[in-house]
Amino acid sequence: NSGTGKMNEFYQNDHLSLCLRQEGKDLWGIPFKDRICGTVHTVDYFANGKLQFLFGAGSKLYLLDRLGRFVNGFPVELGKKILLGPDVYDFNGINKYNVIVLHDDKTIEMYNMKGQKPESWKGISSAETIKSLPERIIVGGKSFWVVRTSVQTQIYPFTGGEPLVDFEKDKKIRPDSEVKVIDITSVEVECYDGKRRTVKLK
Repeated sequence: NSGTGKMNEFYQNDHLSLCLRQEGKDLWGIPFKDRICGTVHTVDYFANGKLQFLFGAGSKLYLLDRLGRFVNGFPVELGKKILLGPDVYDFNGINKYNVIVLHDDKTIEMYNMKGQKPESWKGISSAETIKSLPERIIVGGKSFWVVRTSVQTQIYPFTGGEPLVDFEKDKKIRPDSEVKVIDITSVEVECYDGKRRTVKLK
């Protein structure tokens, strides 16, 4: 809490109200009608050292300040229901945030804080059930996304699109496999046949 210097807990209660607690005491609670979609992140939206709470509910992104007020310009409509997310990234370290969201139509999308997709973003989709938000890995200075489904682990370019690896049958990467960066072009993974394979990411 930038006002008190103490740690706060932001939570949603059984009545769906959004609440802020400090040292076991509630500071405030405000009514809300939707269930939060699994994640809340703090962001410095105005780049002034004061943090806000960013979360998703329904098909919208919400931004709430530490006094329980919704920030002007929010909520932002994404057009599709959020299943899980957002995860938040400040790729350039200048408080210009992008979010990653898993939608209920088995797609993963990237948006800026206005709900717009980057022009280079191609999207990520799967016929399989996606189990979690993608994990960002950096290999040779380039970012990639690790996506875990009910069947396998897949690795996608930073801009999404098609997976970089398409193993078949027992050579598929296990859903719980570690993706270990081993050099500037490659990662090591564990496949269904029990073998560890080196995958070159181009």
